[in-house]
Amino acid sequence: MEYDAGKPPIQPCMTLTAPDVERSYELSEAMARRRLPHLYRVARLFPDRERYRAFCALYASMRWVDDRVDEKSTDLGGLREWEREIRNARSGQSTESDFGPALADTFAKFDLSLDPWQRLSASMQTDLADPGFASYANFRAYAEGATISPAAVFATLLLMRPVRERNQSAVPYERVRAAVSGAAVACYEIHILRDAALDLKDGRNYFPRDELKAFGLSTSREVNESWRTYLKSYALRIRGGWMPALADLESLEGPMTPRERLMLHLLVEVYWFSLSKIIRLDFDVWSDRHWPDPPEIGRLLERVAARYEPGVDLSSLVARVVEDV
Repeated sequence: MEYDAGKPPIQPCMTLTAPDVERSYELSEAMARRRLPHLYRVARLFPDRERYRAFCALYASMRWVDDRVDEKSTDLGGLREWEREIRNARSGQSTESDFGPALADTFAKFDLSLDPWQRLSASMQTDLADPGFASYANFRAYAEGATISPAAVFATLLLMRPVRERNQSAVPYERVRAAVSGAAVACYEIHILRDAALDLKDGRNYFPRDELKAFGLSTSREVNESWRTYLKSYALRIRGGWMPALADLESLEGPMTPRERLMLHLLVEVYWFSLSKIIRLDFDVWSDRHWPDPPEIGRLLERVAARYEPGVDLSSLVARVVEDV
């Protein structure tokens, strides 16, 4: 159900039936699967269906509001309504939204902090006020909710273990969030770099405006040779922080199974490969040579699997990764 300022507020529904919850999980899975985002593709590798379904409900609740802010189909009132819906789900209530019953069921089964949704809300408020980033500091503040929060939720699910009636993380949430933050931001920056030509063509700019101005690019509407020096500085900044970010991420591996370690690294290593290829091509992101091809992705996944879970079949993931690497 989309927010409509002309409709009354969504009313909590205290009683859920099994069909309500099952249908909500189906709709949440469809939302999570839309456009086959990388997080969803990796989530398909969860060895247990319960964590996979939890991912779909949690990710759908975030994707729902992010899409509406991007599409300019909601406003601050709609954002407040979404916040209330998340709080209701966390307290055991549900709503009529597609993801509501599944989210309430997931919160009942998994001990999760509200912090990721609160930070995402702050980022969405920023997006409503001023799409784009005036400075790199603005970008980093936005990333706290827009990219670190989903990554922290995913990593927490990887660490979830059954404790009596509920699943709890083997590592405290605050530590998980701190450990994933560097890699999550780096992957988002690689995504921005990789998609720069397409985004600029469609009128979307995710590079800090003050940096573009300093490089004489503030009025540019396409990425071309004149961008090379700036793109080099942007890419090398990411590369400079990559090893510390990866070390932070690996600090979470202790309690993980081989499959969970594999999934953790699949989240980031496809992006690292993309960055490495851009650097090898002298920062050319406008000729489309920088897009990884299927054989390259296949070999990458074979190497990652050999380190963490030899023999695992990732052939289906190769096709999905290629669709939106």
